[in-house]
Amino acid sequence: MIKKKAFKLYEYNVKISQSFYAPLSALEITLRNKIDDSFKKHFRDDFWLHNVLPPIMGKQVTDLEQKLSQRKKPITNSNILAELNFGFWTILFNRRFAKTYWKPLHRIFEHIPKHQRKRSEISAKLNHIRTFRNRIYHYEPIIWNLDVLDQKHNDILDVLQWLNPETTKWVRSIDTYEDIKSRVRMNEL
Repeated sequence: MIKKKAFKLYEYNVKISQSFYAPLSALEITLRNKIDDSFKKHFRDDFWLHNVLPPIMGKQVTDLEQKLSQRKKPITNSNILAELNFGFWTILFNRRFAKTYWKPLHRIFEHIPKHQRKRSEISAKLNHIRTFRNRIYHYEPIIWNLDVLDQKHNDILDVLQWLNPETTKWVRSIDTYEDIKSRVRMNEL
């Protein structure tokens, strides 16, 4: 009986985790692309990944270029952007980079209510999402509290809405979270 319950919990965790794939991937791709566009305009530099980043972050870019080269992939801005992880993008919102990056960063949130357009609040929300995303992508349990999952789901969609309402609308059209959650609730252990 205990083994059966453990497998059922694992199954629920996998299904709920899967339901977050579309919202998380849409958020990550939208965030990185909006940052890239905004930084190119703000710094008037198509190569801002090389010319504007602090050394520690610039090293990540250089390391990625070496990996791309080893895999015989072209070293293009698009390929570098695709390889940089969500943590890279969320770090840009940290307080230590506020003086340099907040101006181009806040511009990407064209649809955020003014009272929420605070670097500290956006940074905190992005970091909570990043931590949650990492739990999912490292196959850790997330199903212990469905109310917390509701909040995480809402946070992801909120940030995505601030970035691009059209993408949010599309994500909602393919989002399976509510359906999966209701099935998990009906079979609560």
